Amino acid sequence: MKIIDPKLQSETISAQTKEDLQELERYIKELSIFLPLPFCVVNPLGVIINVNQAFCDLTGWEDLEIVGEEIERIFADQKEAEILKEKAQRENRVKGYETILATKNSEKISASVAISARKDKEGNSIGYFFAFFDMSELKKYQKGLQAEIKQATSQLREKLDELERFNRLAVGRELKMIELKEELERIKKEADDFKKTKPVN
Repeated sequence: MKIIDPKLQSETISAQTKEDLQELERYIKELSIFLPLPFCVVNPLGVIINVNQAFCDLTGWEDLEIVGEEIERIFADQKEAEILKEKAQRENRVKGYETILATKNSEKISASVAISARKDKEGNSIGYFFAFFDMSELKKYQKGLQAEIKQATSQLREKLDELERFNRLAVGRELKMIELKEELERIKKEADDFKKTKPVN
């Protein structure tokens, strides 16, 4: 039986654990870079502690500029971040919350936000995950569709008005024709009655 020195065994396990942790960190960093969905990790105090490249692309902030800042900084209405955090604490997860983000250059971006509360194994809050979906193009498309619908509705209303005018004219004409026909019938009857009552020479 081979006896292993406990100190050597501990160093081997420690080196393996360190290597595993480095590999896990590399994996998380690669995954974060790969994901096209902008997200950030926020601590319980509301301070951004990590962002991915998609987040930087969306907001215009570099990771070193925004990490350490409060999450409220990226919201046009800074109260919304607090509302979202409270809602995530109550419901554990919030999806599809529409809001306006403010970029580094103060541009406004329509976005859908998802937030998930992070908890440790005892259930204590350790922060939040925020994910963002840029809805700017969708909103532009929606506005374009609404403008087209408004224009089509206006054109349809004009055609309906024109049809109503035509209908009124046609009905009026038809009523006048009926009235003239009745007048003609009355005159014919009077003429016939007159012929019957007039003595023949």
